[in-house]
Amino acid sequence: MISNLDHELTRAITICGYLSFILFGVVFWLITRRRGSKVASVGAMIERIMHHRTTRVAIMIAWWWVGFHFLVNVVNR
Repeated sequence: MISNLDHELTRAITICGYLSFILFGVVFWLITRRRGSKVASVGAMIERIMHHRTTRVAIMIAWWWVGFHFLVNVVNR
């Protein structure tokens, strides 16, 4: 059985993980917004990736695959 202390520790680790992920996102966004930054913004990266038709088709198939597997998992429960 999980003790109350283990439950609180797990909860704290999970919250710290989510907060660090959000903090990383904000820092990355600020770096891309600096003038003269050599790091491309997320919008510029997506624009470059979506430039080719093959990549667009591959991304559509990947999203379909992920969505299909989540829906099948929910329906068959």
